[in-house]
Amino acid sequence: MENWIRQICEPRQLYLAWQAPDHMGDRFRWAVAVIRPKGDTYTLRYLAPGREFEALNQGRSFNRVVALGYHGYPAFGLRRSENSVGVLEALMRRLPPRSRPDYKDYQRQFRIAPEAAPSDFALIGATEAKLPSDGFSVVDPLDGEARNCDLMLEIAGFRYYLAGLAFPLEVGQAVEILPEPQNKFDPGAVQVRVRSEKIGNINRLQAPTFLKWLAERRVSGVLERLNGSPDRPRAFIFVRVCAAESKKVA
Repeated sequence: MENWIRQICEPRQLYLAWQAPDHMGDRFRWAVAVIRPKGDTYTLRYLAPGREFEALNQGRSFNRVVALGYHGYPAFGLRRSENSVGVLEALMRRLPPRSRPDYKDYQRQFRIAPEAAPSDFALIGATEAKLPSDGFSVVDPLDGEARNCDLMLEIAGFRYYLAGLAFPLEVGQAVEILPEPQNKFDPGAVQVRVRSEKIGNINRLQAPTFLKWLAERRVSGVLERLNGSPDRPRAFIFVRVCAAESKKVA
């Protein structure tokens, strides 16, 4: 049974992320800019090299991402640290227009309920606005103050854990979402488990919000989609966050 996102939280901000081309051999997903509403428009501000950049990239330097081929988002050069003209429009060009006859199919792919009407900003965050032609995507760091929220998220690092599982995974299986303070790379990590076996992590840019939710909310989830290719399998979870009374995913 498919789950549907009906409670969509309006993002307070989004991160622009970038991955190097496959031939570079570095699959780290770099946070490179922050996108925020500002009055009637939106701004895209590149993260400042140094402390700010490294804090969101596990201590990795700006010089490293440049060495991998990063030159900023094509529509907004690095010469200007903050851009406020045409930001939302540029990002929306990464999504099919709502007027397309098959738009409902696109919405269904991300489990957005047919009756839902997310803003353009929320839609960009829910879909991540990925294109096969470049390494850019968008990450919603989520709102820790949200009382109720439905999400569909890709499990980070899934392909590294799949081969070691002693049992097959199936869509609909319940998942556990738990803090992982023993993680040697990131003590703030949040893990995803099935039958007590780890199958990956929550995106590191969303982990701080999940830690808050796990302490203050009820968080439940199921495996919603398994796809990808044999050399790059992908898994997605549907997550429901509830404020008070438990509300399990169907």
